[in-house]
Amino acid sequence: MRAIFCALLLAGSLFAQQEPTADSSNHKGSFYVDGIVYEYAASSEYTMVAAAHSVINRKFAAVKIRVYNGGSHSITFKPEDIVIEDAVGGRTLTPVSATELANKMRKTYNMARYAVSSGPIGDGSSTGPITSDMMSPQFLQMMRAMAAHTNSGAAVAGNNLLYTDTPGALEDGAGPRPAPCDEVCHLRSIEAQSADALAQLQRQNSPDFVEQAALRANTLPPHANEAGVLYIPLGKLSQESPQSAHMKKRRIVRVTVPLDEEKFQFVLLVE
Repeated sequence: MRAIFCALLLAGSLFAQQEPTADSSNHKGSFYVDGIVYEYAASSEYTMVAAAHSVINRKFAAVKIRVYNGGSHSITFKPEDIVIEDAVGGRTLTPVSATELANKMRKTYNMARYAVSSGPIGDGSSTGPITSDMMSPQFLQMMRAMAAHTNSGAAVAGNNLLYTDTPGALEDGAGPRPAPCDEVCHLRSIEAQSADALAQLQRQNSPDFVEQAALRANTLPPHANEAGVLYIPLGKLSQESPQSAHMKKRRIVRVTVPLDEEKFQFVLLVE
């Protein structure tokens, strides 16, 4: 009997060692893009970035996830493997299909409800793309100088040069070296270098963009990254009671992303 008990203990110990931990990250942190807080978690080979915000006329919570493969082999991730939980209500949530949501938004009787916009994505301030007939020689020279400044850290002098951020840099050709970009700087730059999906979904609710922004299954080669959004009906999230009269009720989601043999977990406030 004692031998059987010892064997069971040993088997349980081995099974526990094979089970992945709740969170495989070595370190975590956060940064902001356009007022939205992004959380990141990194292990020795992979990095995850996640954020959540209410979108589509505050009818849905969008959970944005970006996966970085810093390993030496390709990895595959699938949205259906990601677990999203209502941290307040203590239950697992099922994301809504982006295609089904977009089709529902296209129906005439739903357009007002979801504040559907069929126009271009953006805040309306854009004047359209810059074409070749709009570029004067001075404008082209300024663009070349800006590119050279970005790549080399120093402005390039020339005739009628319009760009410089350092007094006297045009005369002597010397400019200050940019500060080195750390890990947070790189992660933020990726999210901010193009129109952020969470920010866009708050302003313009085009069914095509809702579908385009969705997270899809992907196989990532080494040193590649991929991002997308999962949609959760906001009404399914419980609200946390405020601790004081001056605080707002909060909705919180817990997101667990399995990747390879690792797991990454985030607790995100849905604003």
